[in-house]
Amino acid sequence: MRVYSMVRPKKLSEMPEAMARAERLGYDGTTLLELTVPPTLSAAAGAMLTKDIKMMSGVFVAFPRSPMATAYDAWSLNELSGGRFQLGIGSQIKAHLTRRFGMEYLPVIRRMKDYINALNAIWDCWQDGTKLDYNGVYYKHNLMIPYYNPGPLTTGKPEIHLAAINKLMCRLCGEVANGHLPGDPITWKWHEEVMLPNLEIGLERSGRTLKDLDLGGYGFIGCATNTEGLDRVANGLKERVALYASTPEYAEMLSMFGWSVAQEDFANLSRQGKWAEMGNLVSDDMLEAYSVITTPADLPSALAKRYGGKVDRIQIDETWFDGLTDNQVETLVTEIKKIPSHADG
Repeated sequence: MRVYSMVRPKKLSEMPEAMARAERLGYDGTTLLELTVPPTLSAAAGAMLTKDIKMMSGVFVAFPRSPMATAYDAWSLNELSGGRFQLGIGSQIKAHLTRRFGMEYLPVIRRMKDYINALNAIWDCWQDGTKLDYNGVYYKHNLMIPYYNPGPLTTGKPEIHLAAINKLMCRLCGEVANGHLPGDPITWKWHEEVMLPNLEIGLERSGRTLKDLDLGGYGFIGCATNTEGLDRVANGLKERVALYASTPEYAEMLSMFGWSVAQEDFANLSRQGKWAEMGNLVSDDMLEAYSVITTPADLPSALAKRYGGKVDRIQIDETWFDGLTDNQVETLVTEIKKIPSHADG
């Protein structure tokens, strides 16, 4: 099993050391969020201070940038890092696209397929010398003079990992991507009964199987050294689960288990700004469906039970680690790597 660290400093100046620490602790890769720092800048900062660790943008919000702009960023980062950059992209929800990024909202699935096809057409031009003549639904690229062509990479084209939660985006991921980014707020039941079957539908369209797709881990992982710490982690994650449960996109996921609370119950409290009260709606059973929380001694076996043979990459967010030293984290990373991955099966 490969183990990635979610790196989330708020300032770019903090990114290089955060990524160097992840490499020292033995992580295989880092997941670079798009919160306050663009993940492409984070990757550039980290690439110059690390040697082996992978760097995945998780996720890079695609639509505010044109495919050409993204193609240049990813190409340059793959060159700078010696092939260690992985382009994890996502669509983002309508409110953020229209109200935060200030852009038009267009049909998401069709647009994302067009976007990824455009990226590959641009990269094929640079890598193989093919003529750039891409005419998609939303994107058209047919100008590339030598002056603007960076030329081929010895490392080859960057990998594309697509953030996909709902059925149609999972199908698209299976059809056009190298890897799947399921996101944090996913239950084991949603992953097994919704995500995997729809990934397979998309893979069949491209003549592939699940063995050809890098499968990312899902849900939250929490760890603490004592009872008080475990309670703090559990309470924090209940609030985080409630935050996602309040959005319409997760209504169907909530209904799968027959829980006594529904998406509208969370939404009503969110509209009143009662964030802490929202967490009280999350039962222990609900938290267990979304997360694995236990002590350092028991965490590797608990993760093996949920993820062993089912995914290829587990993502650790140390926000939900309470009281662990760097030595303990390093030991955990070493032990988690021993878990059989999906590719091993």
